[in-house]
Amino acid sequence: MAVMPSFDRTGLLDAIKDGYYRTAMAADPNKLKREQDGRVRAEERFAREADQPAEERAHRRRADKAAYLRDKLAEAERADREKA
Repeated sequence: MAVMPSFDRTGLLDAIKDGYYRTAMAADPNKLKREQDGRVRAEERFAREADQPAEERAHRRRADKAAYLRDKLAEAERADREKA
C-alpha cells in the first residue's frame, strides 16, 4: 500500500508569515505589483469579452482582487521605505 505524502499547510503558512512576499519584494520590489497590474488588465479584458453575465462578474471580481493586492503591495512598500 502506497502512502500519499501529506500537504504541509502549517509550513506554507509559516513561509508566508516569515516574509515570503517581502523576500520577493526585496529582490524586485516592483515585480509583484507589475504581476498584479497585468492580472487586473487581463481580467478586465476577459470581463469585456465574456458571453455570460456570471462569467463577466467572476472576471470583474478577479480584477478587483488583483487591484486590491497591487494596492496593498504598494502600501507595504511605502511603509518599508518610511520605516527605513
